[in-house]
Amino acid sequence: MDIICTFCSTKLAIQDGKIPKNADFRVTCPRCQTKFRVSTKTDQARARGASGVLRSWFAPPSAAPPPPPEPEEPMEEFDSSAIKDEGLASSPEEDEFVEDRKLGLVCIDSAPQRATVKAALDELGYTVHIALTPEDAIQRIRANRYEVLIIHEEYGGSAERNRVLLTVQPMTMPLRRHMCVGLIGREFRTFDNMLAFLKSVNFVVAERELPKIKGIARQAVTENDQFYRVFRDSLRDAGKI
Repeated sequence: MDIICTFCSTKLAIQDGKIPKNADFRVTCPRCQTKFRVSTKTDQARARGASGVLRSWFAPPSAAPPPPPEPEEPMEEFDSSAIKDEGLASSPEEDEFVEDRKLGLVCIDSAPQRATVKAALDELGYTVHIALTPEDAIQRIRANRYEVLIIHEEYGGSAERNRVLLTVQPMTMPLRRHMCVGLIGREFRTFDNMLAFLKSVNFVVAERELPKIKGIARQAVTENDQFYRVFRDSLRDAGKI
């Protein structure tokens, strides 16, 4: 049986003989450690309540009040050692050919922080890619044009040797002006423009303020667009574009 992690899109293979039959169970993704629900129940089994009585989806309306919701059945925790990681279900090469969408890339090692940033970018209308290794992130950056890129300073294990940041920093203006890069740090002060300049990013975010990342990212992207709109208008007026 093949399943896809609902968070990082990793394809996971489970031997059929080890899958619980006609049951709901919880799987932990070996890549991102996200827990998500998997069901092998038939449609008929899903329609049954705790009493074992098959509910009719087409029962006529009744004046009687609806019964209280039945308690959720406990789910078995699936043994993750039986799961084979088969890589990302969506590869950077496949992503390259999807058009008409705003792309965001998240490069954060901490699963809870990653989830917070992804949820915020989702709400802002981005199609979010999750890079779980620096190599994956660099490959994706080369294959796609991201409008927003959020990196933790310690992504990959070291603030001094952050390979993704070292890849982005020397990018030329024609590439960087389409990308708004945010850097998260433990000791940062959000929107410290001098630090952002020194780090060659568009904005910096204090790790403690990640719950506010939606508004922070929205403001940073808006300011970046406004700045480069003036820049593009100046080039156009000078006849250079």
